[in-house]
Amino acid sequence: MSTAVLAGIATADAPDPNGGPCAHANQPECGVLAGFNNGNAFLFYCYANHSLLVSETCTCPTCCSISYGSTGPDGFTCT
Repeated sequence: MSTAVLAGIATADAPDPNGGPCAHANQPECGVLAGFNNGNAFLFYCYANHSLLVSETCTCPTCCSISYGSTGPDGFTCT
């Protein structure tokens, strides 16, 4: 499992990681962003331009699982 802690991409009023930066292009990733999803993990896909799109929100801070080798945002789940 990969966990990314994202910072500096959200406003104080309405944190939204969509379109924010990510590290691993063309890969699914897990993230936690204070103020987003009540501090729980979320699943996202990091596109070629290193911007992300949230695919699913999880119900706890460590409930993120990725099936490596998959392509696109369908290869990961909240556990």
